[in-house]
Amino acid sequence: MENKSHALAAGLFVVVLTALVIGISLWLGRDNTTYTKYELATAESVSGLQLQAPVRYKGVPVGKVRSIEFDPEKNGNVLIVIAVSAEAPVTQTTYAMLGYQGVTGLAHIQLDDDNMNTTPLPTGPDGLPRLPMRPSPFGQIAEQGPIIMQQVEDATRKVNDLLSTDNQAAMLAAFTEV
Repeated sequence: MENKSHALAAGLFVVVLTALVIGISLWLGRDNTTYTKYELATAESVSGLQLQAPVRYKGVPVGKVRSIEFDPEKNGNVLIVIAVSAEAPVTQTTYAMLGYQGVTGLAHIQLDDDNMNTTPLPTGPDGLPRLPMRPSPFGQIAEQGPIIMQQVEDATRKVNDLLSTDNQAAMLAAFTEV
């Protein structure tokens, strides 16, 4: 009989301890912050962005990414729904862009503001306020890549023309005459 009472006591201890751990984790994990949802639409790539990625306003964490999906109204656009703390000063001049963390390539949404305009945001087609999304600095570099490559190719062609055998002979003759 004594073995069964020890087993019962050990079982009750495990059950109570498990319930206590679950209760403490729920209590510590609660979030009493009031969030406002915003919608972002972009034709740019959102590689590296994942659900639950942080949303930062001028570097300060203010929310999380809630959903990433294709825009049913405009082919090729991506819709991103973010939840931002109601205390964040989001105005009509607030815009979003992708930010990247270090070398990992993990993306987050970076919110910024041109100036403090207190006009509320108009709602988008889904009923959520829509923030404009600007290309990230990496996106801007990627856009300029073909132009830069064309300019490098043109410069290389001009240098090759300048250093052609005929021009080399002409320059050598000009220097030997002096």
